[in-house]
Amino acid sequence: MSTGALPFDWYRTSFAPNFSSLFWEEGGEEKARLALSMLQPGRDDHFLDLACASGRRTLELSRQGFSVVGVDIRQCLLELAGCEAREENLWPRFVEEDPRYLEFEREFDVALSLAGGSFEHFDYDEENLRAFAAAARALRLRGRLLMQIPNLLYVEKHLQDKAMLMGCRAVDVVEQWWDPATRRLNATTRCYLEEEYYDEKMAPTVTVQRRVYSVEELAAIFESLGMSLGNVYDECGAPCTPSDSQREIYVEAQKLTHGPEAEPGGQ
Repeated sequence: MSTGALPFDWYRTSFAPNFSSLFWEEGGEEKARLALSMLQPGRDDHFLDLACASGRRTLELSRQGFSVVGVDIRQCLLELAGCEAREENLWPRFVEEDPRYLEFEREFDVALSLAGGSFEHFDYDEENLRAFAAAARALRLRGRLLMQIPNLLYVEKHLQDKAMLMGCRAVDVVEQWWDPATRRLNATTRCYLEEEYYDEKMAPTVTVQRRVYSVEELAAIFESLGMSLGNVYDECGAPCTPSDSQREIYVEAQKLTHGPEAEPGGQ
């Protein structure tokens, strides 16, 4: 298995323009509803949907009556989201921006980083921390951040070298490996959009990396940004104590002060 270096800014081009057909974009509406059930927001709360991709979560939040801004680094996906919003007469706002350099300041009651996440894909921890700091700046006092992340305990004990992820319109074939030195989960994915096109020569290969944080590491990052770790939830949205039985978990944090957000990690 190759462990070669990723291309520069790989995250800008790693996802196909027809992202709405890919497995991991399916279920975006359910993710949004699950987030609402966990957070129980007020009806007037303003949402920031980070790494919104083609906008499935953003649009569902808008359908539910919330004011929401979806942010993604890829214009082609935001165009898909905008077209669907107009067809449904919905009015979320979509912004093309790198999550490290968000210009929002104290504008949102809730920030979401779900599915692929927006804090874990950069080459260096310092750059990931810059994205955390930007999200913290965007939150109002008492605002909350909800992250969906791989469970480090599961990754260390149960990670499969190869997996097949089945969706209603696509199949993802994933080869993955864990690097304990860098604490990064590396993977290559081939997405087959229809069963009849299951052809190795036709399916493009996508290379992805993800920094996997422990709950303890996240608690320290949040504290450095004037935030506090709150609830941890399992994959069904029930409060839990993480164990190696949970493939993914949700982590909630709340902003308690306007503390040192200008520098990543409070450094």
